[in-house]
Amino acid sequence: MSDAPKGSSGGRPAHDAAQRHLKACHLRAKRARQGWRPWMLFGIASLFYFYEFFARVAPGVLHSELTKVSGASEGVFGFSMSLYFLAYAPAQLLVGRLLDRHGVRAVAAPASLLVALGCLLFATSDNIILMGLGRFLQGLGSSVAYLGVIYLSLIWLPPQRHGMIPGMVTGIGTLGAATAQFPLLLISDHFGWRVPLLICTAAGVIIAWLIWSFLPKRPNWFMELMREDGFDPDSPEPMGFQINRILHKRSLWILSLAAAGIYLPVSVIGDLWGVSFFSIETGLPDNQASLITTLVFIGFAIGGVVAGHWSDRIGRRKVLFTSGAVSAACFALLLCFSSRLPVSLVAVLVAALGLTSGCQVLAFVMVADTAKRHTRAITLAFVNFIVMFFPVIVQPAVGLFSQWGLPAGTRPSSLQELQGYAVVVVGMLAAAGLSLLVQDTKPRDEEGILLSH
Repeated sequence: MSDAPKGSSGGRPAHDAAQRHLKACHLRAKRARQGWRPWMLFGIASLFYFYEFFARVAPGVLHSELTKVSGASEGVFGFSMSLYFLAYAPAQLLVGRLLDRHGVRAVAAPASLLVALGCLLFATSDNIILMGLGRFLQGLGSSVAYLGVIYLSLIWLPPQRHGMIPGMVTGIGTLGAATAQFPLLLISDHFGWRVPLLICTAAGVIIAWLIWSFLPKRPNWFMELMREDGFDPDSPEPMGFQINRILHKRSLWILSLAAAGIYLPVSVIGDLWGVSFFSIETGLPDNQASLITTLVFIGFAIGGVVAGHWSDRIGRRKVLFTSGAVSAACFALLLCFSSRLPVSLVAVLVAALGLTSGCQVLAFVMVADTAKRHTRAITLAFVNFIVMFFPVIVQPAVGLFSQWGLPAGTRPSSLQELQGYAVVVVGMLAAAGLSLLVQDTKPRDEEGILLSH
């Protein structure tokens, strides 16, 4: 009688068959990620992010007209506009779960329609409460845009491009914000402030159609790769368990809070208060102040791509993340002296602030380096939740401090405007300190390919 354990004769062939099946899935994934099609899918998904950013910064650009027609104070206006983030931030965890379970197409197309509906409500009202409701709907729909394109990219684009993806996506979105600045003012001056928002409404409907028509469902080979990471489609882990595990990761909290602080130049200065701040501090008219604000977005777009590319090249993330955070905090501090500096130097400092704060995208790269395939979206969503929740507090705080003691509708002085801006500076200094505590990661080794080479 043989002393071999029962089942040993069939165990090896079964294991070999599973390995061959997994190898075939990796081969199918490699083939599917080649050519122009993955980049076309990336382009369609990125268009949604470009669009939602365009709509997101519109109230900041049209700030003077909106406060005039609604009669709202700076503090009330700031709170109403921050409802975007009040919807955006909490929705992140649910969006992450939906993407992990259903893929991009089924989630992103309805989300684009929500943004369009928010723009429509915003454009057809003079009431600050209804404007706030429209802003809330914009935030709810926009909560899908960034995570959606990142998630799709991690499936369809080659692994050696994964480090650059968050930077590229952020670049596209911030270019949408930059594109919105001067054109929105121009259209508003010629046709009224409602027209650009109605254009945004039509654009949202078109993008929803493109997403539904051209983005595919998740491929079978990716589902098999999720199994490799321990995913069981017949018995998925409850969302509560996933969130509980995420909440107990101290390193993830540190990374998220640092990323949130580094992002303040975009989420607070670029999105809402930049035009007002630079107009008061430099004495420039709103249209020229909006051009300076645009430099935040352009710098952030370039900085994100460069940081992602170089982190792939050197195979390290933290050194670029920390150096960018510290540099951005220094530039933010120097901008406190904008009223005493030449306008040209202010513009250079704003561009430098955007460029260095572009390192923020590495927070998402570091998550993608370590998260399992079937929990990537919800883990990325947690980081984005923290990042996008900060403006809910900081945006109205800036407006409140800048108009402290002033009657509603009164234009703040340079010193009073700095009181509001100081909230941003303090947040960025704290983020620079937290960046020193972030755990470093290396590019994911997938299919035997070391991504840093």
